[in-house]
Amino acid sequence: MVTAAAALSGAGPCAGPAPDPSLPVPPADDVCYHLVRSMAERAGLLSAVLTAIVVLTVIGLSRVLEGDEDRPGSMERTT
Repeated sequence: MVTAAAALSGAGPCAGPAPDPSLPVPPADDVCYHLVRSMAERAGLLSAVLTAIVVLTVIGLSRVLEGDEDRPGSMERTT
């Protein structure tokens, strides 16, 4: 979702505003459009990967903190 939002919103500035409102607006630059779009896709994918890493780290840490308790069916005996 982040990739799509960044790609759609970031590629708009490639069609720069005309310096004078009476002049026609220049067409969008294809090179700028593709550059901004590819950079937005990379940033979106990077944020998705980093989010997954953080979520998995939090899940792993919560399981480690719960690991102090004896689990049912455990082979360990407490004396």
